[in-house]
Amino acid sequence: MKHFQLKLSLISILFALISNSIYSQNKALELANALLISNLNSDCNCHNTINTNQPFFEGKVILKDSSVYKGNISINQPFENKMFTILKIDNTYNPLENDLIKEVHLTHTEEETPKETKYINLNSDERLYRLIYKNDDLVSAYDASNEPFDKSLIGRIFIKENKTLTDTWNFWSSGPKKDVINYINDRDDTNYKRRDFESLNDLFAKL
Repeated sequence: MKHFQLKLSLISILFALISNSIYSQNKALELANALLISNLNSDCNCHNTINTNQPFFEGKVILKDSSVYKGNISINQPFENKMFTILKIDNTYNPLENDLIKEVHLTHTEEETPKETKYINLNSDERLYRLIYKNDDLVSAYDASNEPFDKSLIGRIFIKENKTLTDTWNFWSSGPKKDVINYINDRDDTNYKRRDFESLNDLFAKL
């Protein structure tokens, strides 16, 4: 019995040591990641001027070099003619130039089923664009909204089809929904009107 208790005590001590070691490794990795992030923009003097009052959402940032960082994220913040995404880790705000970012995934967890919204670096204008529709990798559509879970179309709409990216914006149209309708009409030689689509799902079905 004493032998069994001694063996159990040794196992408990070993488990505690392993757990402490894993915890220490994780904290060290978090610290290293935070230091790396802060060094990414070492030439940026925006740390004291970024707007931390913008909405932050839980998620992850994937850089163009495939590095992945998790935290609370606020996208598309302008500073001195550049666009930044702010990554908050342990109450530290880390500005990342959008030029360095491949995509951002934001998670909405207020409902029973978590939802994710993806933002993509599409072109040279530095803004991250929200993925609003995707059809089996054949056609995808993006808008300029910074609100990840807003169901309306905002700003410029880009459509990627057959690996070709099209900016649908038209100064003379009545808005982003009409821009998408114009794209479909030009592509398919149709004559759809706004009244032909009761919902965005009806519209996206034509893409």
